[in-house]
Amino acid sequence: MGNNDISGKRINISHVRKEFQIEKESLLVLKDINLEIEPGDIVSIIGGSGCGKSTLLRLIAGLDSPNEGEIALDNTKVTKPSLDVGVLFQESRLLPWESTWKNIAFGLPEKFDKEKKNELVAHYIKLVGLEGFERALPGQLSGGMQKRVAIARTLINNPHVLLLDEPFGALDAFTRMNLQEEVVRIWKEQRMTTVLVTHDIDEAIFMGNKVIIMSAKPGIIKDVIKVELPEPRSRVSVEFEELRMKVYKEFFGDDRPMEDYAI
Repeated sequence: MGNNDISGKRINISHVRKEFQIEKESLLVLKDINLEIEPGDIVSIIGGSGCGKSTLLRLIAGLDSPNEGEIALDNTKVTKPSLDVGVLFQESRLLPWESTWKNIAFGLPEKFDKEKKNELVAHYIKLVGLEGFERALPGQLSGGMQKRVAIARTLINNPHVLLLDEPFGALDAFTRMNLQEEVVRIWKEQRMTTVLVTHDIDEAIFMGNKVIIMSAKPGIIKDVIKVELPEPRSRVSVEFEELRMKVYKEFFGDDRPMEDYAI
């Protein structure tokens, strides 16, 4: 079982512009975004509040449309949401009255074969480490375990593309690091193209093969930094620290000492 026979899809973002109308005023959120994400890659997008990170993710997911430009998955234009693209939001959005099992099964189409459904749900419960909690309601689970349910529900359709919109922001530091490692482990097994939006520079470096830096008003891509760290990655290695400095300096665009930076 698993997704080894399915590779991720290439994401092509070409001259994308997005603006919103707010009280008759036009607000330009994304300006001429051009980006290519290789099939099966995992990349992080960082930027201050209001730079359009989450808007870009919604456009890739087909939950919104650009005013100009085009987004394509393997040369097919994105025009609407699809089971090919899984999205994990900051809120877990679980059904509070349903068990872990039923919340995960909820991700599958209604007419799905019952035996195959049971097999898949059991597989993904094991994959995210929730064995023994099949019958628990969301209210009986910790925040980290609720997030595991949401991850399993998102992955159960074998999406070719996984979009993560600050999924661990509300969790404590230990749980967050634990889940970062889990998602990277699952990505290594499944190899779906994965895009993570985050405010956390350490998270961006730890999880991504590339860190895409955006700046705001309007949102543009400022830089793309490759993450070339020895595996398994260590958050306390010299190489990690050097890369963190590089990302901070590129993000803030100056040479202040490290302790002066704050996001």
